[in-house]
Amino acid sequence: MNSAMSTSAVVERRRARGLEERYEMLRKTLAHYLLLQVGTFVAAFGFDAVGPAMNTLTDKKAELKVLEVNRNGGVGGSEQAVKRLSQNLVDSMGETFNSDYLVEAGNSSRTVKLSRCGCIESVVEQAETYGLTKAQARSIFCGTCMSSYKKAAQTLSLSFKGRLSKEGCSMGFSTN
Repeated sequence: MNSAMSTSAVVERRRARGLEERYEMLRKTLAHYLLLQVGTFVAAFGFDAVGPAMNTLTDKKAELKVLEVNRNGGVGGSEQAVKRLSQNLVDSMGETFNSDYLVEAGNSSRTVKLSRCGCIESVVEQAETYGLTKAQARSIFCGTCMSSYKKAAQTLSLSFKGRLSKEGCSMGFSTN
């Protein structure tokens, strides 16, 4: 009888947690795993080894973005590629990380403005626990993210304009 009451209490607690609370737990867990990987890498190889490792990661992330754009019908230099690459950013950073964002669309361009990036918020919040300063975490994670979109745009023969701020970033893609 005692175990039945315990099971019932667990079920009630799960029901009591709202979708927002569950999402926040997932976001923090993802940041934990990302920081754990970087912190372990830094502890093993030193902070100077982060740059080359991030370049490799940037190249792979860009390659995957280009594959996705091409698989979904975006052709190098086309307006469709602009739309698909910017949508990838919206889906990844905007929706997945519950960021505050705005998309400005022109004839052959799209700019995604993240006025608040939920990804970097989660990472910076926990950075010091993993032996990184907030500035180091921001440099590593924002640098890799923005660089991967820049490299993907270049591979697709698109123009790229990016700007990083304390709260978020702005990335623009165009056929010009």
